[in-house]
Amino acid sequence: MDHQNQQGGSVVAQLVPKESFGQDVRALSPFGMDGDEFDHSDVICAGLEEMSRHLRWLDDDYQSGQFDRLETRARSIVLLADQLGLRRLGQVAADVVYCIDDPDEVALTATLSRLMRLMTQALDHAAGPISTY
Repeated sequence: MDHQNQQGGSVVAQLVPKESFGQDVRALSPFGMDGDEFDHSDVICAGLEEMSRHLRWLDDDYQSGQFDRLETRARSIVLLADQLGLRRLGQVAADVVYCIDDPDEVALTATLSRLMRLMTQALDHAAGPISTY
């Protein structure tokens, strides 16, 4: 998307994709848990570790053209997101599977990018605030 400035030069607008926080991401962090909820924190932590492993390999699978592994990984993320209560993450992971099944390179790239942003956002939020030293 190009814009002209008053001197006649062109200025390029930069688009910065950003996902808004949802209730599902806010409920993920173990820092606000107490009582019974805290007993489930080990399940959440294990799920977050698994999600971080998947996130690490998503781009590699895509870049190397390993679409069968990418599809398997996306299906695993759907199940993992369901266990963690991350509905939107699960929906986007299912959309990645759909884009692989119906070969559309542009849609797959955009949807995979969104999935990776949502996963990063969920992991960052679950890690809690960074303490200052």
